[in-house]
Amino acid sequence: MAPIRKAVSRVMRSLVMKFTILTGMLIFATTSMLMTLESMSAQRETRNLMIERSIATLQAAATRLVNPITVRDDSSIETYLQNLLESGNFTELYVINNHREMLGEAYADNRDRVGRRAANLAVVSLGAGDLRYDLDGITLEVAVPVYTEARRLAGIVYAKQELHELVASRNAMIQRQALLALFALGIFLPMAALLVGRALRPIQTLTDAARLASSKTLDMRIRIDTGDELEVLANAFNRMFARLDGNLKRIHRLAYVDMVTELPNRERFRKETERVARRSLEDGGSGAVLFIDLDRFKRVNDSLGIGEGDRLLEMVGRRLTEVARGCDMALDNLTEPSMVARLGGDEFTVLLPKIEDSSDAARVANKLVDAIRLPFEISGHQVFLGASIGVAVFPQDGADPETLMRHADLAMAHAKRAGGSAAQFFEPTMNQSAFERLVLENELRDAVQNDQLVVHYQPKLFMKNGGVAGAEALVRWQHPTAGLLSPGAFIEAAEECGLIGEIGDWVLRQACRDAAEWRALGLNVPVAVNVSAMQFERTGFAESVNQALEDANLPPELLELELTESIAMENPDRVTEQVQPLRDRGVSFAIDDFGTGHSSLSYLTRMPFDVFKIDQSFVRDMATNEHSRIVVETILALANSLKLETVAEGVETAEQMTMLRELGATLAQGFLFGRPMTMTNFVEFAQDADRDDGEFGDTAVGI
Repeated sequence: MAPIRKAVSRVMRSLVMKFTILTGMLIFATTSMLMTLESMSAQRETRNLMIERSIATLQAAATRLVNPITVRDDSSIETYLQNLLESGNFTELYVINNHREMLGEAYADNRDRVGRRAANLAVVSLGAGDLRYDLDGITLEVAVPVYTEARRLAGIVYAKQELHELVASRNAMIQRQALLALFALGIFLPMAALLVGRALRPIQTLTDAARLASSKTLDMRIRIDTGDELEVLANAFNRMFARLDGNLKRIHRLAYVDMVTELPNRERFRKETERVARRSLEDGGSGAVLFIDLDRFKRVNDSLGIGEGDRLLEMVGRRLTEVARGCDMALDNLTEPSMVARLGGDEFTVLLPKIEDSSDAARVANKLVDAIRLPFEISGHQVFLGASIGVAVFPQDGADPETLMRHADLAMAHAKRAGGSAAQFFEPTMNQSAFERLVLENELRDAVQNDQLVVHYQPKLFMKNGGVAGAEALVRWQHPTAGLLSPGAFIEAAEECGLIGEIGDWVLRQACRDAAEWRALGLNVPVAVNVSAMQFERTGFAESVNQALEDANLPPELLELELTESIAMENPDRVTEQVQPLRDRGVSFAIDDFGTGHSSLSYLTRMPFDVFKIDQSFVRDMATNEHSRIVVETILALANSLKLETVAEGVETAEQMTMLRELGATLAQGFLFGRPMTMTNFVEFAQDADRDDGEFGDTAVGI
């Protein structure tokens, strides 16, 4: 049964077969109905003929039996009835006179005649004096009156007859109708199937089109010219497929193409790298992934605006593509060219599907670096960029896109830390360094939350008498296992993970509290706190400084904030906006690492600063390098002209101190006087300095 059910199910899934079967059923039903009506009409005619024949036979018998009934000749009557019974297909015959007396009887079976009563039909006919008959199924009863010549009713001739011919006629007609119906099906069903198939061919076309559309084949057109609803539906399908095709192309473009540069995006690059790396494992070939990060792009983007920055990225993408195509031609690698993609921001990648050795990747990387160094023309300005490139070679540096891009990114970061505008190959030690940096960042977060940070203070002294002029707050990390760590071990990590602002705020609050304690001990010396770029750029910077002063109950004139020269010169108007409200309250400001940045003399005359801190690189070399001495002398002269104080950082020898004093330096800071120390030690140092005679001794303090 299961194969039959499957076959039936398969057949019934065909729309043509369904319509063909339905049409066949309609043909069969229509034929049957018409033939049934014809059969009923024929049956009616046959029945009427048989009834008329029986009536005519009895009427003839009534005419023959008038005299025997009148004279009551029972034997003649019975003889006649018996002959009539044998000649016809009657089952029962008898005669009743007008007194309802039964004068003669004849039956097809040998039944008992005693006590026989006349049928109701015979009695009714005798009473009415007319012909009566009744048909019940195939049993016919007929009662014919017998009249004399004088038109007197003499009696009734009654007959019962089984019309078996009627049944035979009906059966024969049913067989004939069935044969005709089957013949009609045999003739018209194939014709119906052909017509239905032709009529439903457009629907099959629509079905095939929908099946193709489900397999993402949408660039097609359905041609149906029927002029009816199917043509309207086909046109609607065409419009729908056109919209879907356009939407899919747009989605594909959004999913795999960078909208700014028209280059492949990260996902497209990942898929292509996965394919090429898998093939390299199979055939033993090699390839490379180049991770490119633009140097100084943010500065250009901020100065020219986002729109011009996008134009610059587009130009960079075209230049990278041109270099990659040129390298492909030089290496005769046109069958599978390199792919240039943009990951986002100012990050690009280049996939080299096939290289002979690492030197090929190095040559391509160096050419890309050289190409980016060439100036770009944007809005009438020449813009200079650099490119830091990390190179990961597969399969040795990784066999999947994520690993290759991560390793290339690590190599790029090393190239950028080394100064940028260079290419760097990935090395396994970079993974270890990255892991150590991750561990350091996690531990640093715990350090901020668990109060593992401490503040040390390095004294600043007056050059003229050696008195304590103030102190610079320097953060240290009391690591649970590594001991006391200097800022060089963790500040860079703090900047990269975004903790530098939180650490700076904590140092500011702690320094204000410590300075307030010094004041309570009678030590009124200002404390200097370094301010990071992240802190300074926040909108609420001034409010956070005021809040720290109020919480510590420290007078504003005992707080000095140090900004690096690069921060001060990056946006002078912003600096003035942030600094001036605090200066109005009494907070002083210093430019740290002065001489190492790109200060503008025109801005210096308007900048709200109080102190220049001469960078220790100049102080360290001034005794042996004439140029360094001239720079220090120039800075001191400039500060004197602007009526600003100066702090010489990194003073380590008496010779340096003597030269600085002769050149007019006002304050000094360095290991010659004291290393960074705890708050308690600083208090002791300051108190000892106050008890001195106000002159520097022959030996350095705190060494």
